[in-house]
Amino acid sequence: MEKIKGTGRVTVFQLLHDWPDSYCILGYTTTGHFGDTAVLGIIPVEGNPFEPGDLYGVAGRHDAGRLYGGSHDHARAAWLACLGFSARLTPKPETIDAPEVEWELDMARRVQLDKGLYGNRGVIAGRLSLPEPLMGQARALLPEPAPARYGPVARVGG
Repeated sequence: MEKIKGTGRVTVFQLLHDWPDSYCILGYTTTGHFGDTAVLGIIPVEGNPFEPGDLYGVAGRHDAGRLYGGSHDHARAAWLACLGFSARLTPKPETIDAPEVEWELDMARRVQLDKGLYGNRGVIAGRLSLPEPLMGQARALLPEPAPARYGPVARVGG
């Protein structure tokens, strides 16, 4: 895997990538001329059985082609660019937004978009590393897996 490094604004958030309880932690930043390349990386959390491994695979499972059209690679990359951009634009309360941080990505895949979207011409995805203590704060965003609930369903009103 190729490593790329940068310094800049990083948004860290949890992603429910497979219903009902498969979460991972992602980081989003940009690189390139005027930040025209979206960078999304899974932040590894030891013992997380739900870590998806391949973000382009996650995008494909969310039927990105139906929303974005174009080539298969374009649709999945567009979905990922939207994911990062949206997490920054409308952050959940537990989102971390670090204005100036060094980051390193073990790049798994780079895709050029068929057309510019969300201020991006390309998307790079892989595994993201951040300096401590930010890496620890990011890992702490992972929710505890909910226990399976079996047994009778409570009835209301009778």
